[in-house]
Amino acid sequence: MSGADLNGRSLLRYFKSSAGGPGATPRLAVGRPLKALLRPVATTADRLNPADVACLSEWRNKFVSSFLNEFQATDRQTREWLVNTVGPDDTRILFMLDDLNSRTFGYMGIAFIDWEKSYVEADAIVRGGDAPPGTMAAALKALLSWARHDLGLHEIHVRVRSDNPAVGFYKKLGFREFKRVPLRKSADEKNKVTWVEDDSAASSAVQLVYMRIDPALCDEKS
Repeated sequence: MSGADLNGRSLLRYFKSSAGGPGATPRLAVGRPLKALLRPVATTADRLNPADVACLSEWRNKFVSSFLNEFQATDRQTREWLVNTVGPDDTRILFMLDDLNSRTFGYMGIAFIDWEKSYVEADAIVRGGDAPPGTMAAALKALLSWARHDLGLHEIHVRVRSDNPAVGFYKKLGFREFKRVPLRKSADEKNKVTWVEDDSAASSAVQLVYMRIDPALCDEKS
């Protein structure tokens, strides 16, 4: 493991371990002049913020058809996901997006980090409430700039369903498509829908769009 890997991992762990704690929670500034703040989500059972849990559940359900796994989330499921999946995983972090009056209007994260390859994906980009035009784009730029400069991650990608309007959002930000893979839809007995990559499903109307961005475009000045 390189020194850069170790420093990036340590910083990510620090942000996650500080969330919801007794001291000041570190935040990422969004915009120049300041428009909003990215606040790491608490992922330990004793620090979970009920308001954050409620927003994550409500907004995921609101945009359920944008995800590869479609199901109706409950607050209990969201709490378990934060504590058991997000918390222990040092390849992902989730942030709530707050305006300057501490009103939460969205969330976003990074995931699938490969520290050795300096690889990262934007993940779970959701605007649940009203926000001034351009705020979500500025927030994602701030998050990805932090991933680049502070975590040392330079290969920045995103995967998104072709029927998700977010494809246009990512293109405007500077992401460029380089691959599409057909998706096959399946459902289990609990009515959970899962979309899986399947090259044989050539006639599928839905594909998984792979995109990447020049990391320099993530900086505030770009």
